[in-house]
Amino acid sequence: MEKKDQFIKLIRKYIDEGDIEKVEQILSEKKMEREQKIQILKALIEKGEYKVDPKKVAEKMIEFFKAEKED
Repeated sequence: MEKKDQFIKLIRKYIDEGDIEKVEQILSEKKMEREQKIQILKALIEKGEYKVDPKKVAEKMIEFFKAEKED
């Protein structure tokens, strides 16, 4: 069973069918937003207009490796 199916099965224990449809709609919208962001980023990269803040990248990398080390 896929994680999505397990998630839906778990949700059905706690909420009614109408609410499940709302959750599925919200999840679909979030996925669409993410896909749209990806398309925008791809277009900016192709044009050479996407600028990365190296300081922010470094900060996120440090956070990531600190979290990995703690686990």
